[in-house]
Amino acid sequence: MIRAIRERVAPRQPTAVVGALGLLAVLAAPSAPSAPAAQTVCDPCVVGVVLDGPGTWLAELLAAFEPSVVELTAPRFEVVLPAAKRRTGDSTPAGVRRAIEASLADPDVDIVVTAGPLATHWAARRGALPKPVVGAFVVNPMLQEMPLVMSSAGERASGMPNLSYVTASNDFPEDVRRFREVVGFERLTFLVGAPLPGAAPGLEAALRSGLMQLDQEGVPIDVVRAGASADEMLAALPPAAEAVYVLAPLQLPRGDFDRLVRGLNERRLPAFSFLGRSDVDRGLLMGFYNDDSDVRRLGRRLALHVLRILRGEDAGELPIDFQRDRRMTLNMATARTLGVRPGWRILTEAELLHTSPPVSRRRLSLTAAAREAVQANLDLAAEDRGVAAGRQLVREARSRHRPRVFLEGVAQQIDEDRAAASFGNLPSRLVAGSIGVSQLVYSDAVRAKAEIAEHRHATREQSRAERRLDIVHAAAVAFLDVLRATVFERIQQENLAATRSNLESAEARRRIGVAGASEIVRWENELATNRRAVLEAGASRRVAAIALNRLLHRPLEEPFETVEVNPQDIGLLGGAAFEQYVGDPFVLGFLGDFLARDAVRHAPELRQLDAAIAAQERTALAARRVRRTPEIVAHGELTGRLPGAGAFDPNLLPVGLDPQNRFHWTVGVSASLPLFEGGALGAARARAARELEELRLRRRAAAERVEQRLRSAVHFAGASFAGIELAKDAADAARRNLALIADAYEEGGVSILDLLDAQHAALVANAAAANAVYDHLIDVMDVQRAVGRFGFFAEAADSAAFAARLRAFVAAAGHDPRDRP
Repeated sequence: MIRAIRERVAPRQPTAVVGALGLLAVLAAPSAPSAPAAQTVCDPCVVGVVLDGPGTWLAELLAAFEPSVVELTAPRFEVVLPAAKRRTGDSTPAGVRRAIEASLADPDVDIVVTAGPLATHWAARRGALPKPVVGAFVVNPMLQEMPLVMSSAGERASGMPNLSYVTASNDFPEDVRRFREVVGFERLTFLVGAPLPGAAPGLEAALRSGLMQLDQEGVPIDVVRAGASADEMLAALPPAAEAVYVLAPLQLPRGDFDRLVRGLNERRLPAFSFLGRSDVDRGLLMGFYNDDSDVRRLGRRLALHVLRILRGEDAGELPIDFQRDRRMTLNMATARTLGVRPGWRILTEAELLHTSPPVSRRRLSLTAAAREAVQANLDLAAEDRGVAAGRQLVREARSRHRPRVFLEGVAQQIDEDRAAASFGNLPSRLVAGSIGVSQLVYSDAVRAKAEIAEHRHATREQSRAERRLDIVHAAAVAFLDVLRATVFERIQQENLAATRSNLESAEARRRIGVAGASEIVRWENELATNRRAVLEAGASRRVAAIALNRLLHRPLEEPFETVEVNPQDIGLLGGAAFEQYVGDPFVLGFLGDFLARDAVRHAPELRQLDAAIAAQERTALAARRVRRTPEIVAHGELTGRLPGAGAFDPNLLPVGLDPQNRFHWTVGVSASLPLFEGGALGAARARAARELEELRLRRRAAAERVEQRLRSAVHFAGASFAGIELAKDAADAARRNLALIADAYEEGGVSILDLLDAQHAALVANAAAANAVYDHLIDVMDVQRAVGRFGFFAEAADSAAFAARLRAFVAAAGHDPRDRP
């Protein structure tokens, strides 16, 4: 249906891609009469252009109009737009009038196009026009007292012979209401370029009247009629200004507009753009229109009016209303600068520009994240402290082999009757001391404890190595999860934008009678669901970043900038060789064989068990030797009394002891050998043997698990490597299918369910394509963890040696990867 209408408007012309609302605006024009008035005769047809001034937006409009008019009119008409017939006013009424009169008086010009509100206003207010004029655009035809009637087709038109113009009505109260929802101001300043109030003298009063609809008290507003420069506009802002509505400074050159934006932001004044997205992209806070799309569609609308005039239609009967592409846009960089914090509803409803925070001094790559985790992770730091404590246990066990020296002292006084009853052995007062030394000469049990302590310390070191690998693996996976979540959030945002576009298409279909109200409601429901999905995706990204910060012992909410990776960046030791073989289904088994040997050799889980087995072997040996190896200790002691501190009764001392001798010494050697302890020795020997058998079996089981984990990881890595291209192909196909279904939906060829299915399929396929890349990267991390070595910490020489060994192994297995069956 829509294609048929388009063909009636522009027969035999190629179909152009336009937005759904732009297409509706074009189709709203009455179809050409079957017997049109006299067709315009010109060969070639010269179109003269009058611009208000040197504004960037007007130049973009002209750039959209020129190719469209040539495309739409060919080959039936030859339309040219000579540069010499392009006239530019000086953004003043007098200058613009001169340019208009020159174009109307130029005998070589067949049709005049006025690009800008000022030129269009004065062309329409001039009176009778000697030749057709197509104008863009009019802010408000009623306020500007423009010619305005209802055409025979029931649409608004100029009703003036040779005059057609385009107006895009703005809902100023709604704009301000949503602006206040984001900013919360109490006073608003409208910033209007100097020529515009002259073109619409009633504009200020109309604005005030319209804004009174917001609430009973109204919103205090100021309308600033500034000059043609940014400095003049900034100087004219009232001191009480809280927020600014930049109405239409279309005549500002790019550099001057950028100065205006900087000035507003430096004064911390949030600004709303009448034009929309392009101004927001350049630094204004927000807008409600996609003027990039508007410019293209408006240029095409002007071209269609030129075509219809050439075909003989009266310009005064052409429709004037132009439906703008309404879509909220928010500049997040400006919001951060101004301290504006939109709520969740706004963040999911608006298209967010410049969402990335200022470049953080902290940049993280995959390798940097892994290395930082080794240096900073608290769990790994705790393991380091445990290993350090274990070293002291080894020192304690070894200390029994070294001499032991002790010093004792005593000071006491007892009653006389007890001293007398001791027969001279205890004086009534005594201050004495002794020093002794002992040396273990031989003890297999003590030697075994020292050796066992060393082996157990080795288990602690291997436990730390295992934890180190786990932390590196966790940090790498967490980093990849951040990247995955970031991409998935972007995919959800793109899906939300597609739903908005489809809602606009549905509204266009409803206006031309193709769709009903239920279709609009269905898209609104889908839009709400997609907005929730965007919120959840954003939360997932932030949660992933928090998890990575925790592993790196950083403040959990500290921002960082990630560096994207690809599979070639993080290959196992050997880099390209690993990627070459993991992507080859005929070599994948050999790769698993090679890596399995390395995994069993380097796995800290197995080394830990090896150390435990060595400790248990020494325990079992000590249990078998306990009845054959005595413990021998040499010892000596010297005891003495302080002079005058006490004396023994010489009459009670044994014969031969000198009462004046204050020192006594002892030297000796002792040996002990347990012979029977109630069966405990035999039980200990049997228990040690059984525990050794248990550890050896556990070691064999662990080796099987390590090899299983390695081979499984290799197969998953091979499958995910192949899946990257397959998922990419699926995503490309889903995107192409969505584009075809969307076009057919606009033309009424398919139902809303078909489009919803296609959009959902594209969403799933895009997510799968992103997941495929990160799934493979995580699988590579799993392979490296299973092998027990990460390429992040390998020197170039080690990586090269690994690659050489890998290639030699595959070659020895009788397989050249270049061969294919």
